[in-house]
Amino acid sequence: MNNCMADWLAASHPNPRQAWTEWTDHGVAVIPVGQTFGAVRIPEAVVHAAVESTDPDDIAFALAERLDGPVIHDGRGRNFYPLLRPEDRLDWRTSARGVECLAPRTHLGVPAVNRCEYTRETPIYWSVPGTEPSHCASASVALLIRVGAARLDEATP
Repeated sequence: MNNCMADWLAASHPNPRQAWTEWTDHGVAVIPVGQTFGAVRIPEAVVHAAVESTDPDDIAFALAERLDGPVIHDGRGRNFYPLLRPEDRLDWRTSARGVECLAPRTHLGVPAVNRCEYTRETPIYWSVPGTEPSHCASASVALLIRVGAARLDEATP
């Protein structure tokens, strides 16, 4: 596990040692957003439309190139969560259903930093792993959402 990245993520937990315990025991720690990072929930359909693919490798490549930061994928909940600076406040109003900038103290399932592939046993993983503490570019996240929403709207009769 990348200790620098994991320590940074754990610092958002009220008890950082608890985050480490959860990662060890379950592979996922429930961490409130707003301390060291924020997050945006983006449904898979929006991401798939934006990157024009449903292939996990294509998606990971496109998100890494476009967002330049770590992204969690919840394969069970079918959402992506780019990590943002906690102070980033953009106009997230969009026609895309399910897109939400998570409010401070909203709990997010954060995978252990070595969980980088979807399986039935590990449905929450890093689509784009962070190698060091970093955030996605918020303007790029907003653009990805707008592109995905526009493509979904075009596809709807």
